[in-house]
Amino acid sequence: LGILGSTLALAAALPFVGLIVDRYGLVKPVMISLLGLSLAYVLLGMFVQSIGTFVMLAVLQAILGSASSPLAYTRAINTVFNKQRGLALGFALSGAGVAATFGPTLISNAIESFGWRGAYFAMAAFTLVVGLIIVAVLSRLNGAKTPLNIDTEAASRDFKIAKSSRTYWTIMAAIFFLSLGLGGLMIHFIPVLLEIGFTNATAANVAGVIGVAVLLGRVLVGFAVDRIFAPRVAIAILIACVFGVVALAILGSAVALPAAFVIGFSVGAEVDLIGYLVARYFGMNAYGQIYGRQYAAFLIATGLGPVIFGAVRDASDNYTPSLFIAAAFMLVSTALFAKLPKFQP
Repeated sequence: LGILGSTLALAAALPFVGLIVDRYGLVKPVMISLLGLSLAYVLLGMFVQSIGTFVMLAVLQAILGSASSPLAYTRAINTVFNKQRGLALGFALSGAGVAATFGPTLISNAIESFGWRGAYFAMAAFTLVVGLIIVAVLSRLNGAKTPLNIDTEAASRDFKIAKSSRTYWTIMAAIFFLSLGLGGLMIHFIPVLLEIGFTNATAANVAGVIGVAVLLGRVLVGFAVDRIFAPRVAIAILIACVFGVVALAILGSAVALPAAFVIGFSVGAEVDLIGYLVARYFGMNAYGQIYGRQYAAFLIATGLGPVIFGAVRDASDNYTPSLFIAAAFMLVSTALFAKLPKFQP
């Protein structure tokens, strides 16, 4: 419930955050958001007494921290970099993969040392310290524009043009169906492995390949889109993922390792592609508003995917139909990416 509530809250907040970033630049919104995120961690440590209070505070955390999401950082990267934009996005966004690798261990150690409430206070302090570094870096980047050189009229005009274009809605639909498929696969992957005969330990080891593949996907996809038409890169990755998921449904444990790799690689490509495609198709004037809505669609699908995946599994009493449905979602995404036009010079 906490994850679902915070995901939906972030999806609802991002379009408004995008508008703020387009009008006022990055530095102040990110600074306020990081302070808010630190405050939310303190509140979680102080006031959680029930599931209800936890969910409410998780929602508040998502809203307060919304401007410190990839929206802000991809905007800065897209503005500063041009020729190596994809690779820069890949490296920047791989930070989430590094955090996912080391974060659980650090948090677990904090819980053992300070208790779970104390661990929230430690997260608040960590966010404040790192936040100072982030704000200092952003304030020195050309991509973190100040209100003096932001053209609000151009932002409003470009946003209206984007919303009226078929390309805008095609990207949103492609990302939505991609996330529906991958969201379910990510959350349910270990239960899938357990169902086809893995032990808890071996399933965890196989699933660990996903984390490595996510990091590789972010960097290598970023490198590729700088050289190859980005929708073609997305199509190639999705086809490989579809083959991996269908093979897992039919052949089971024999292909679990390569299936884990292609799933993780595809997950690594998702957020890279959103930022890259928005910048290349629509420019930077209204980047925050456009990216905010595209990323919101991604988040909603990421929340819905595991629900659909699990409901189909419960109805059929095994995961095979769920795997085929996830593959079908990705095939729809592939067809949508194939409809995207060439970039304007």
